[in-house]
Amino acid sequence: MSFHVVSRVGPQQYLSEKDAYDYLPEFLKSLSANRLLILHGIKSWRKAAPYFPNLAQAGFDVFQMTFSGECSHKEIDRVIQEIKNLDIDLIIGLGGGKVIDTAKAAAVKSGDCRLIILPTMASNCAAWSALSVLYEENGISIGHELYPRQSSLVLIEPRVILDSPVDYFIAGIADTLAKWYESDSLLTHIGTNHLALLYARDSAKICHDIPLKYAIQAVDDMKRGILSNAWQLVMETNIIAGGLVGGFGDEYGRATAAHSIHDALTYFPETVHLLHGAKVAYGVLVQLALEKKWEEILKLLPFYQQLQLPTNLQDLHLEACSIQDIHKLAAFSVSPDKTIHLLPFEVNEATVFEAIQQLELCTQAYLAKK
Repeated sequence: MSFHVVSRVGPQQYLSEKDAYDYLPEFLKSLSANRLLILHGIKSWRKAAPYFPNLAQAGFDVFQMTFSGECSHKEIDRVIQEIKNLDIDLIIGLGGGKVIDTAKAAAVKSGDCRLIILPTMASNCAAWSALSVLYEENGISIGHELYPRQSSLVLIEPRVILDSPVDYFIAGIADTLAKWYESDSLLTHIGTNHLALLYARDSAKICHDIPLKYAIQAVDDMKRGILSNAWQLVMETNIIAGGLVGGFGDEYGRATAAHSIHDALTYFPETVHLLHGAKVAYGVLVQLALEKKWEEILKLLPFYQQLQLPTNLQDLHLEACSIQDIHKLAAFSVSPDKTIHLLPFEVNEATVFEAIQQLELCTQAYLAKK
């Protein structure tokens, strides 16, 4: 297994502090950007608006566009058309991961349009990464696209993210934790001391250590509206550290089995209510089952339960699925395009099916002891 490593480390500038949005006018002037398009979700804009500077009053031509809800080719094309129609210099992606991924795609594919990202949730590393996760209009995952450039600026107003839904924050914790388990299987089998890969490995370790140490406290603080050090650390780990794994490691720091299980789950309408990170959390357990790391699973189960992350088919609302349906889930996860095949051993429908079945027995035994 050998990849051509191209590191796309992060945005040109990053600022995370109270009143961070106030930096926008100064930064926009430094870029000579005058015609701006703000792509946002309705709820995200409502949360961010109280902290947002009056860019029109500062001399900029400002246009707004409401996100349709899915990072699809259709939505990306719609935003690109608006960029061209309005002769936009710079797009601001304000919202969650799908808004941000759509803004990234539109900025690159429209030509010279620059990009600023204002995440309003810490549910993933979308603000940091140079890729977009793509979906069909019906929510089925269809892979991702990498881009040759990243954003000019990422701004975080902690009070906006603190006021976001806690379940998205928890999903972000699960998605971040997966960076360690998915990249571990790649970064420990590469046989090279490429410095970028060592940085990727260290970033992945942060994705493991900080959530397991601080996430429970951080979630509790968020529920109580406390802007604590624990919460700030976990929030930035979700956004930055996860992005740095793939940013430094390129294909060695990408997803493996956990995200392939996530993608397969999107084919089942019973899971549509579950957030990306929740599906990935279950995928981590399936990956560990494939790797026969049962002690690690048992270490994670109490953490999962405290955060109410799915540990079995019942938690995914798939308990009524037939054996044939579980075989379909396994088959979807090992289609030729899936990253599960990056694991350093052969994976097929039968081995994934067996891992899911063994995981069911493991979790049942754990719950029976409680």
